[in-house]
Amino acid sequence: MDQVILDPYDHNFHWDPYPYYRAARERDPVYFYEPGGFWLLTKWDDVNLAFKDHKTFINTGAQALEKDANEKLPYPLFIASDPPEHTRQRAILAPLMMPAVLSRLEPYIRERTRELLARPLKAGRLDFVADLACYLPMDVISQLINIPVADRDKVRGCADDLIAREDKQTDLSERNVAGYMGLAQYFEEHTARHAAPPFGHDLLGAMLSAQQQGVMTHAEVVGNLILLAIAGNETTTKLIGNMAFRLWEHPQQRQLLAADPALIPKAIEEILRFDGSSHILVRRVAVDVTLRGKTLKKGDRVGLCVISANRDSDKFRNAEEFDITRGSRDHMAFGYGVHACLGAALARLETRVVFEEVMRLIPDYQIEEGGLKRAHNPNVRGFTHVPAHFPKLV
Repeated sequence: MDQVILDPYDHNFHWDPYPYYRAARERDPVYFYEPGGFWLLTKWDDVNLAFKDHKTFINTGAQALEKDANEKLPYPLFIASDPPEHTRQRAILAPLMMPAVLSRLEPYIRERTRELLARPLKAGRLDFVADLACYLPMDVISQLINIPVADRDKVRGCADDLIAREDKQTDLSERNVAGYMGLAQYFEEHTARHAAPPFGHDLLGAMLSAQQQGVMTHAEVVGNLILLAIAGNETTTKLIGNMAFRLWEHPQQRQLLAADPALIPKAIEEILRFDGSSHILVRRVAVDVTLRGKTLKKGDRVGLCVISANRDSDKFRNAEEFDITRGSRDHMAFGYGVHACLGAALARLETRVVFEEVMRLIPDYQIEEGGLKRAHNPNVRGFTHVPAHFPKLV
């Protein structure tokens, strides 16, 4: 690989970007992606610096990597803002996303996981994404924002349309915008149905109450519901699929997990580091800044390649090895600093419950590699299909 090439819009790149990232870290760590007109940072130190220096690498206006995103996706998202606006909104949501509060959802998550597994167990076949992971996170986030069961497929479909990218597509398509506006229309109607108090003790209720008190605008409420429908669903869906695949790919690691389920939390941290579903997080440059001899100009868009940073050998020993006993939580799969992912505890909880059930019931599942299918998006990396077979459980 003579020339360093990073192309987050190339469908082939999505299958295995890691050799390309390794080359970039070694030879061109501050990489300019010409077709999209943005920078990609691939080294741990640079990505970590950008997360920590939130006054230089800002979130305001960083809706997405695509240059036309701010015009085509009009609702404000709190992750695309900076303090004090970000602090104000995060303070409303954060108390409901703490591990101790979310723990009350564990019985529901386990029951729903078992329901989703019931039919595949009898058939001896399970698609980890299409049968399980594409439903569970949406069902869980729906508990928090009060989406009825009858509406969940519609919301999920709009989210899928929003994130899907054709090969080499560097601008938002009509399908993407239609998915976004479908979510916007749904949540406009959803908030109208729940506008009158008393408000529920969930994320929807907290935001509607904040709106009534003048602490959050209506546009922010709708924007954050769009965000929750996407982020609360897509990233965890892909994380579960990635973990199922990597455990199958590394049978000795899977045997360790089957022998000692107490290792599951460590295994989750390792999959987050080794093959996390959050691929690239977006920032904008607030003032001119020089990194490794290159000048990033005010207003430039920057992609923080967290899956590359998390495999940087300058940070992690044997960084390219998948080792579930490592259990390191000092990765950046959920970002870092003031903008660290609000849903981290929920993603960990859902993934833990899923693999507690999977390793208890079908620890020897075999993935059908020919049936693997990838999702295609520059920001989220994972599968749409991870088919597997195992002895039927009657």
